[in-house]
Amino acid sequence: MDARLENLDPRKWIASIFLLPDCDMFCRFCGSERDFATMSFDEAADLLRGLQATGIRSVVFGGGEPFVWPHGLLDLARLARALGFHVQVCTNGLALRIDGSVDRYILPIESMDPARHNARRVARADHHAVVMRRVDDLCDAGKDFTISTVVGRDNVDDLAAIGDFLAELRAEGAPLHAWHLYRFLPIGRAGTRNAERFDLERAAYLAAVAAMKKRCPDVSIFRRSDMLHSRSVEYFWHEPGRLCIGSEVFDSLPVDERPA
Repeated sequence: MDARLENLDPRKWIASIFLLPDCDMFCRFCGSERDFATMSFDEAADLLRGLQATGIRSVVFGGGEPFVWPHGLLDLARLARALGFHVQVCTNGLALRIDGSVDRYILPIESMDPARHNARRVARADHHAVVMRRVDDLCDAGKDFTISTVVGRDNVDDLAAIGDFLAELRAEGAPLHAWHLYRFLPIGRAGTRNAERFDLERAAYLAAVAAMKKRCPDVSIFRRSDMLHSRSVEYFWHEPGRLCIGSEVFDSLPVDERPA
């Protein structure tokens, strides 16, 4: 095992792997950065093999948009499955392919109003319509999926309609795993410059999540108030010549200063 992985926080069991910075759409609240490298297949495979000997049990492939990764996302997913990981793909859905190597897909819904959703997630296509088709496709295939929503000042009042939609899906037997409610963070390629538009006080965010849990008791709702400091998820990406974890670069830290 790569010695740099030996000091992972043993409480964390999910690895979120940023395969590339590139994306085929633009989200006005995007918290991803552009200044990291596209992993090669060998780099990603070596990381998976290193994680196999740790407490990590699930991997989430993201980016950027993982389906535009040029080195074969589904081949990497098959390797991850062969190594014993539960495999998830966090995707905008534009290029989604349903495949047996992926255990669960994570799709975004920002509003049930197409215009409001598309104002946040800008694509050449009608993105809201694409996501609705993907949900139908996943339901027809019996494939697990999670819905994510980035909660901000502009869409907090849209949560009830999303929750009602998901509750109806759940009642119909859809393979909906969960609804993740992420608090908007003013970071990344777009979030920093759009903070005034989206920023929501933490108290208002917490109240909105509590209201959704009460409104939709049959939907598993996860509060994601600060994914930069997750208790269960660790983040991995590459910069030229080095593997990075969380907000720190392993090679730049003495062992006793690495995240506990």
